[in-house]
Amino acid sequence: MHSNTTNTHSHAHGPTISNARSVVAVLALSLGCFSFVSTELMPVGVLPSMAAGLKVSLGTAGYLVTCFAFLVALTATPLTRVFGSMNRKVLMASLLAVCCLGNLVTYLAPGYFLVLIGRIMVAAAIGVFWSTAVVTAAHLVSARNRIRATSVVFGGVSLATVLGVPAGTLIGEHEGWRAVFAALAVLSLVVFIIIVWSVPAVKISNSSIRGAVSRTLGNSGLRAIFGVTALVVTGNFLAYTYIAPYLKQIAHQSAAQISVMLLIYGGAGVITNFAIGPFAAKSLRACLIIVTTMLTASLLIMNMVAVSGTLMVVAFGIWGAAYGALPVLLQTSVFNGASAVKGGADAATSINVAVFNAAIGFGALIGGLFINNMGPAYIPVVSAGFVLAGLILIMMTRATR
Repeated sequence: MHSNTTNTHSHAHGPTISNARSVVAVLALSLGCFSFVSTELMPVGVLPSMAAGLKVSLGTAGYLVTCFAFLVALTATPLTRVFGSMNRKVLMASLLAVCCLGNLVTYLAPGYFLVLIGRIMVAAAIGVFWSTAVVTAAHLVSARNRIRATSVVFGGVSLATVLGVPAGTLIGEHEGWRAVFAALAVLSLVVFIIIVWSVPAVKISNSSIRGAVSRTLGNSGLRAIFGVTALVVTGNFLAYTYIAPYLKQIAHQSAAQISVMLLIYGGAGVITNFAIGPFAAKSLRACLIIVTTMLTASLLIMNMVAVSGTLMVVAFGIWGAAYGALPVLLQTSVFNGASAVKGGADAATSINVAVFNAAIGFGALIGGLFINNMGPAYIPVVSAGFVLAGLILIMMTRATR
């Protein structure tokens, strides 16, 4: 081991690692989160063509998101308990290999059932990766850089929604939906290679998560934050999962116009994802109230402005900006709340992953029922109702102060 602390980091359960390699490893973990979450949400951007290609209804195609999210919600915490103490190089690389293979199966699948199998493979891996990547990143850097490393890793989660899906939509428009999952398989393979090179063979004990789960769930402030996450994420993904058919049928937009709208949503979200930090440090509660209000308003006005391309651009910009900031604000609230619980950081993170993904699945499920039975016109209003309930909970609880 080298003793020069300015150039290396020493770990109790693994080898010394250089600063440059630590940076690459953290970025690789962030890109891994981007790959996983992009895979989870990608059917959103190619839903009409995917449904047509697989010869199923829009609602049935949307259930590819629902089933994926519910499986993650059910398996994130128990699988993290089982695999969390593994050598992190082996664990992270193995999970990326599963992501690559699952996307390859989806690309090659001749029908809906095998696509679902490919999705289930990735879903079983994402909960463990999402829950352990941030802890791994924190152990790869010095104590003063751990908050920054955490933000970078969770930035991959946020950017998957606001950038990964719009980019996939563009690829799907020109090359077909299967090409999107082929691209995700290649991306996962690249990340796999980088992780094998950069992440050291460290072992991080996860024993504290066992007792901390019950303590975390017993904390009223954290329960309130999980409730806000559940309501707001359900509302967002109720609309977002079926936004392509909504824009096509209600706003009468072409595939090219839909891609532009998703890019506007994504671009606005990228900006707020990275810009919200300083404001959240001053007043986390005020930021949560403002962005949740923006999200509610953008969804409420959607039907009213659907006849105007310009006003729809404005609505999508507000929606994307609001959602781009929310995952950062919600996760920061979880970390703040977990600081009052012994060993609560890992447990709270795994529970938040479960709640977040259950909400994605619940939103996609409700949206699928509406679009199959009543069409897409009611989706924005119903979505706004869930987000509004989350806003009311934020204002009623002190957990976000």
